[in-house]
Amino acid sequence: MTTNLPFVRRSIPLGTRSWLIDTVDDELALLSHAETSAQFPFGLMLWESAIALAQLLTANPTLAANKSVLELGAGLGLTGVVAASLGATVTQTDHDEAALASCARTAALNGITTITRHPGDWHTWTDPNRYDLILGADITYDGDDHTALLTVFDRALAPTGTILLADPCRENLSPFIALARTANWTITQTKATVADLKIPAKVRPITLLNLQRLT
Repeated sequence: MTTNLPFVRRSIPLGTRSWLIDTVDDELALLSHAETSAQFPFGLMLWESAIALAQLLTANPTLAANKSVLELGAGLGLTGVVAASLGATVTQTDHDEAALASCARTAALNGITTITRHPGDWHTWTDPNRYDLILGADITYDGDDHTALLTVFDRALAPTGTILLADPCRENLSPFIALARTANWTITQTKATVADLKIPAKVRPITLLNLQRLT
C-alpha cells in the first residue's frame, strides 16, 4: 500500500461472489494521518454507500454491461471494479493519489485488469471524455462541491447517459437534489439498506439516486 496506515482486508459478498478489499477501519489512525496530509483521506475507508451501489449493479447487470463508466470519488474502487466485472469499460477518478492506489489494489485482489485510473478534481475537471454511466458513492456530503459536481455531470455524461449515486441520507443530500433539479436534471430516488460496517447487527439506510437530463 502507499501509506503506513493499518489496512485490514474485508470480504464483501455481492450476488454469487465475494469481493476482497483492503480498507482502513481505524478512524483515529486516519485522523493522525490527516495531520500531515493536505486533505482528509476519506477514500481510504470503505463506506456503506459504495456497497449499496455495487449491490444495485450486481442485481441489475444491464446498467453497466457494455457501457463506458466513470466512477467519481472512487475511494477504494469497489463499485467500479464490480462494474468492470459486468462488462463495462471503467475509468476511476479521485483527487487523492492514495485512493487511486487503493483502487488499483482492489482491482488486483479481484482479478480485474481492464480499469483506467487518473486524478480527478471536480473544481478543475480536465477529462474531455463523455460516459454512458457515471457512478458516485457518498460524494454529495459537502455542499461546497455541489455546483462543481453538477458541472462535471454536464460535461462528462453522454447525451442519453445515466448517473447513479448512493448517499447514506446525509443532511446535504436534500440541498443537492434541489440544486440538481434547478439545473435540469430529473431525479428518481429509491431506498436500500446495508449492514453497518462497524455494527453488523444494524443496518444503514442508503438513498439511491438515478439522474438523467431533463428532456
